[in-house]
Amino acid sequence: MSTRRIAVDVTDRIDDVDIAQWEQVAAESIAPVHYTPAYLRAYQTSPLSPFLAARYVTVTEAGRTLAVLPCYLQKQGDPYGFLRAVGIEGADGPALLGHNWYCYDTRVPVRATGPGQRARVLGAVLDALRNVAAADGARTAGLVSVPEGDPVLDIARDKGWQVAPIVTRFQLPLHTEAGGAFDAYDSYLATLGARTRRTIRQYLRRAADTGVTTAVEAPRPDFLRTVGDLTRRTAAKYGSADMYPESAFTDFVMALGDHARVVRVDRGEQTLAAAVVLLDEERLHMWAGGTSHATLDGFSPNYLLWATEIRMAIEWRKRWVEGGRSNAPMKTRHGMKPLRLYACVAPSGG
Repeated sequence: MSTRRIAVDVTDRIDDVDIAQWEQVAAESIAPVHYTPAYLRAYQTSPLSPFLAARYVTVTEAGRTLAVLPCYLQKQGDPYGFLRAVGIEGADGPALLGHNWYCYDTRVPVRATGPGQRARVLGAVLDALRNVAAADGARTAGLVSVPEGDPVLDIARDKGWQVAPIVTRFQLPLHTEAGGAFDAYDSYLATLGARTRRTIRQYLRRAADTGVTTAVEAPRPDFLRTVGDLTRRTAAKYGSADMYPESAFTDFVMALGDHARVVRVDRGEQTLAAAVVLLDEERLHMWAGGTSHATLDGFSPNYLLWATEIRMAIEWRKRWVEGGRSNAPMKTRHGMKPLRLYACVAPSGG
């Protein structure tokens, strides 16, 4: 294990970090799109949810960046009540959290030579998170939406942090353990239950018979307003329409560049369903979208939207489709697997 000194640096602007090394760490650890400079820059300049300050933590050794972590100082650290629901108190006030609540795959991207160095680096990140939170006057310091099995959870437990499962996320593997992958959308459909497979095929036929078309395109501000409206109308059913404010939504997506695409389902001049998907090297993320009708003329526009997104992921040779949190029935019907997400929160006090 290396005995050289680990240095921790914290800055409040993503462009003040060593971008090349940040990207290398994110790439080597196969971190999702939420850790790319483009995403972080977009969220910094057009935040979907207001924050008091951003904190970008980097850990270096001998001039080489070993770990990175974006954090946000929030006025209210538990806006959805996930932490209170599992007995984590004190998060209602100011909190410094990594990543943010829009990220359902929080991790500390790290490159290390072995488990000993990894533990040392992760420990340094957690210590820095707690120290920065104290300096910022935050009542809570922690990580939210950390996948089950991530080594940072064990490090947090060893430090006396409170670790608890808070919610479940869903992902669809498009590969096999042997390294194979679906070669076509029909190959994916063959893995689903007979009833779901039959329903999807019926919906595809009925939609085609009524002149429905689907498309994947680069984001445009004018159409993003339509996507945002459908997203908010759908999210309102679950009490979360405020997660996608109109102006910030458009500006944020446009700033993502090639990391974002729009998927749409139309009939003539009417858009029946639309979504923004996020892209990284290995994944297509079903990020935000909505529909105008639950069902229409014997088919579900939402099912067509999902079919187009999954077909796109297969054709673009992605290894995973990330389905985000909640709506377990829809996601499990489409073959998605649950993955439990944890919060780990530092003990209060010195």
